[in-house]
Amino acid sequence: MYDTNEDVLVARNNAMVNFNMIDIVGRGIRKIFNEQWKRHFPMPDYEIDAANKEVAVRLYGNAINEKYTKLLKENKDLSLEDCILLDAVQKGHRLNESDAKNLLERGLVEGEYPDLTISLNIARQTKQLPEYTKVKGLERDKIKQMTLQYIQNAGEEGAKLDAILEYIKDVLPSTKSLEQKRRLLRHILEEMKNENMIQVNGRTWFENGYKS
Repeated sequence: MYDTNEDVLVARNNAMVNFNMIDIVGRGIRKIFNEQWKRHFPMPDYEIDAANKEVAVRLYGNAINEKYTKLLKENKDLSLEDCILLDAVQKGHRLNESDAKNLLERGLVEGEYPDLTISLNIARQTKQLPEYTKVKGLERDKIKQMTLQYIQNAGEEGAKLDAILEYIKDVLPSTKSLEQKRRLLRHILEEMKNENMIQVNGRTWFENGYKS
């Protein structure tokens, strides 16, 4: 879980002070976050090992996406906390449920918790539609049409799941693993069968109406 509330920041800050990792006046966590934000760089990552009294800090010296950071710079409605949370989504970190709900309600992110992406509106404003579409994948109906076309092309030999997956995997959400894409395809095939678009014989799929 990716925590960003004030209590956690203070606790992390105190921990690093206690470990003599940072100076309490000049280099607190909030100052580091503020400096990164002012420069429109991604937020730092912290990993604290209390048992070994070790703190790992990763600072990013370059913006991940110039268009995205420009939006943060120009959009006065975005707070520092919003910046941190959106940056976490961009990095692929998992947000806590309350933060995710807040961003979803405000239309800054979309998806189903915990799998979130920057919203379509944000993608449009930052001209990141190609990246957005790749992450989200094609709409379900378009995936079904591609799948049906492949099964039709397979003709009397039919098509097995792995062959269909090889054909459509690049238009499925890029954030999903190959196994997740396989499960998604299984669900889509079942939907298509229930919609009388296709039928299955054993493990082979055919266009509906095919006589085995």
